[in-house]
Amino acid sequence: MEPNRETLAITVDKSHLITIGEKLYTQSIELIRELVNNAYDADASVVEVEITEDRIVIKDNGSGMDLKGLKQYFNIGSPEKKYHPKSPKFKRDRIGQFGIGKFATLSACGSFTVSTQSRDFAAEVVFDKEEWGESEDNWHLPMTTLSYEASRGDGTTITLSKLTKKFNIEDVEERLIEGVPIRDKDFAVYLNGKRVMSRELPGRRFPVIEGTPYGPIHGEIVILPSAQTTTSEPLGIECKVKQVTVKREYFGMDTWGRDMARVRGLIYADFLPVTTDRSGFIVDSEEYKAFYGAMLKVMEDVKAYL
Repeated sequence: MEPNRETLAITVDKSHLITIGEKLYTQSIELIRELVNNAYDADASVVEVEITEDRIVIKDNGSGMDLKGLKQYFNIGSPEKKYHPKSPKFKRDRIGQFGIGKFATLSACGSFTVSTQSRDFAAEVVFDKEEWGESEDNWHLPMTTLSYEASRGDGTTITLSKLTKKFNIEDVEERLIEGVPIRDKDFAVYLNGKRVMSRELPGRRFPVIEGTPYGPIHGEIVILPSAQTTTSEPLGIECKVKQVTVKREYFGMDTWGRDMARVRGLIYADFLPVTTDRSGFIVDSEEYKAFYGAMLKVMEDVKAYL
């Protein structure tokens, strides 16, 4: 007797998408960083972030999205940026990878609106958490096609409304300084009208240029004057991948005592594999082991100077 073969459909509960997003972005503040980095990937030169008590607006002058782009945007885990790692206009190394960020955003607000226009196309998509969750079978989002406004130019505006969490402006600014490519000469970020700028530290500078089998390491280490030493700022060396700080590493400095507080640094290593939420490195990878070993040698010279 021939076996009776059937197929089983694989389904995902809608609530799981938001739950996954919440776990990937344990701090709501990371969602703002993610949306600003999406603008960077879209070749924006200016991003304006406005935070009030009841909403957050992130507006950019990037390439915007046509209908195909919008569908791609809401495609969970889309490989688009993997297959096209460089942006068309500025040839930037694109930061985003996984496409789960917009679902994670609903952990901090009740409604997520995307308004975009590109060339002759303009549309608005409203992602309302409550309405979307009422019908388990309907996976479509309401989209309204709008008239193209040439005076506005191409770009995308993300609006988070019905906020369920509070955002401290100082904390957001600090995360943007570390988490987005504000050092890029063609990229400016404004937070409530004020441009977000990187901080320049005084002190003895050590340029870092090291090679590994997987790619170059470059940047600089700064030794602060004793009078400038403070423990109120985050300690350690900022390690960046694609201009975004992934983590601060000590490279053995945690055994240096008070000298550790005098050392700051900014190191770029674009070849390093990162965790899904970009809050850490894949530490058991060969790339990270090579990176860490090279940085230990750099820090030996820094310690000798101290």
